[in-house]
Amino acid sequence: MSRRLTASVLLGHYLSAFTALGAPLFLPRILADLGAPAPTWSIGALYVLPTLCTALAAPLWGRLADRHGCRLSLLRAHAGLAAGFLLAGFSPNLEVFTLALIVQGTFGGAMAASNAYLATQLDGEGLSRALNLTQYSARLAMLSGPVLVGLLASAGLGLEMYRYLAWLPVLAFVLVLPLPADAPKPPAAARDETASAELPADLLRLLAVQFLFSFAMVVTFPYFVPYGEALGIANDALIGLLYSLPHLVYLLALPWVQRRAGPLLPAGLALLALGNLLQFLRLPAELLVALRLLAGLGMLLAFVGLHRCLAARRRAGGAGRLFGWFDASGKWAGTAAGLVAGLACQHYGVAMPFLIACLAALAALAVAHPLLIGSPEIAP
Repeated sequence: MSRRLTASVLLGHYLSAFTALGAPLFLPRILADLGAPAPTWSIGALYVLPTLCTALAAPLWGRLADRHGCRLSLLRAHAGLAAGFLLAGFSPNLEVFTLALIVQGTFGGAMAASNAYLATQLDGEGLSRALNLTQYSARLAMLSGPVLVGLLASAGLGLEMYRYLAWLPVLAFVLVLPLPADAPKPPAAARDETASAELPADLLRLLAVQFLFSFAMVVTFPYFVPYGEALGIANDALIGLLYSLPHLVYLLALPWVQRRAGPLLPAGLALLALGNLLQFLRLPAELLVALRLLAGLGMLLAFVGLHRCLAARRRAGGAGRLFGWFDASGKWAGTAAGLVAGLACQHYGVAMPFLIACLAALAALAVAHPLLIGSPEIAP
């Protein structure tokens, strides 16, 4: 039953992640379909708007999930994303489209909801592996979404593609619907006695590591194309391949890495910092493949180590809040990273985000050190 449950949750998460990650790349074309010309700055603002709304709403949804059930919250996340995309697909103007993005971000959040529900059904190493797999489905969606949605765009679909993509989270909703509800909650008196133990004592440090790690990953994303061009790479397909290499490392090497023991998070953060530092130094383009693979290995090790740390701190009564805050931390990091990347490139050049990523990864390493992966606590 646990394998079938996990497979249903992961497939549903992939469908929603595919929807959410595939369309934003084509915002310039979609906004042109709305008729009124949108200012250039609005493209970047609309790109991060759903992420910002998810960051704001995730802690509230986590609290409600703990009160009313994580399965119900997961159904809400898929339905909210479908509603946002359906509204976007029928938007008559920019104002309604902006509202649709707000609905998508505020009522979506399938990553946190999926992880919280899995935490009510699994524990220990089983939960840690499931968390790795939700990231696996996110990486797979990040690679496949833009490509397949791009095919729709090249076929002449613009704004109306949102109407078709809305069916994917609807399918995810149907997959989750027959799954079992959360385990019964203890009586009110027992909940009061254990309320203080629902969230880990070192939650702030865990969230800080998640924020810095997520920031280090995302800050190099927005301007990777001009960075590749500055190295003399003129082929867009090659730049796209180089961009995707860290995610391919995660997809291909996860089964091997998650079977390994040891302090994976510190090792991953160190490799991520080194890979970004070497990319900042603008070594010859011929070495960029190796540097991207190095950064990808660091990303993979850090993810697996962080998920082990998170699984060790899971509390059945507070899973919604724990994963809500954890996801919100990553979303805030992504929003901040996009803004910082723009300012850094404008003032210091397209390589500067890699130095910033290196410093963020080192800061995450300092906050997490010394981290005992096998212990339920981060050492003070």
